[in-house]
Amino acid sequence: MTIEPGSDEERLLLAKWIRKGAELIVASSSLGESYLDPNINRPEDVQKRSEEYVAFDHSAAEKMPHLKGKFRWDLEKYFRDHWGPYLPKEEG
Repeated sequence: MTIEPGSDEERLLLAKWIRKGAELIVASSSLGESYLDPNINRPEDVQKRSEEYVAFDHSAAEKMPHLKGKFRWDLEKYFRDHWGPYLPKEEG
């Protein structure tokens, strides 16, 4: 399922992507390109969050192919330009 550019679905998914990647090293890759480096040892909680983020990142790129390959700073600017500086509250 591809999400339409500029839609509310895109806004919510992109906000979730931004939030999930906060403070994770794996989130420094462009959308859809994150990976886990097996040479890096992480605390168990960070490892779990990193694994979840990588899977989510790849899924988000499939749903938003028009944004795939763009880096975090580009996507944060894209979000601000379209919907303002605040991320929507997380649901549930």
